[in-house]
Amino acid sequence: MDWTQLLAVLATFVASSFALARFSLVQQRQVADRFVGFLEEMVRRQEAAQAAFAPALRELAEAVRRNTEVIEALRRRSRRADAQGGSGG
Repeated sequence: MDWTQLLAVLATFVASSFALARFSLVQQRQVADRFVGFLEEMVRRQEAAQAAFAPALRELAEAVRRNTEVIEALRRRSRRADAQGGSGG
């Protein structure tokens, strides 16, 4: 094997190595892009779910507030009745 053949084999090896490295990087980039797309979609879904729950949580908070006010009014009434001796017995 002379020098030209050796250089040709070496050049082919180097070119193949570069092509393989480039192919691997392209594949890695595609996987990373798909993963980022998946994460972005999950964030969009999470935001949509939060937007859907927000009104329900506000309604729940308002209902709890109203119930607390009713319980407090009943407690005050009960104390007044006890203070007036109207507890029966």
